[in-house]
Amino acid sequence: MKILLMCAAGMSTSLLVNKMKKYANENGYNDVIIEAQPIEDLEKYVDDYDVFLLGPQVKYKEKWAKQIIEAKGKKYTTIPIQVYGLVDGKKTLELALQLLK
Repeated sequence: MKILLMCAAGMSTSLLVNKMKKYANENGYNDVIIEAQPIEDLEKYVDDYDVFLLGPQVKYKEKWAKQIIEAKGKKYTTIPIQVYGLVDGKKTLELALQLLK
């Protein structure tokens, strides 16, 4: 599974990506690829990922992102601000996994 976190510039989200990767490795999710990119680059990456997680700081772009992602038959959600603020890699990864069930 390939997960892409979308944010404003990719900086703060990279901390969350690292925590997600650590949790994934510690819990046997060896086939998970997790990366972060600015939401402005969504159209470049939409074909390459299975699940998209939007950071709370780009919620204002959700309608635009939803059209692009769902047109490709893929799933997305916005990361809750509490989860994002705590840099909770476990909850964020679980959020992504739930989208594919």
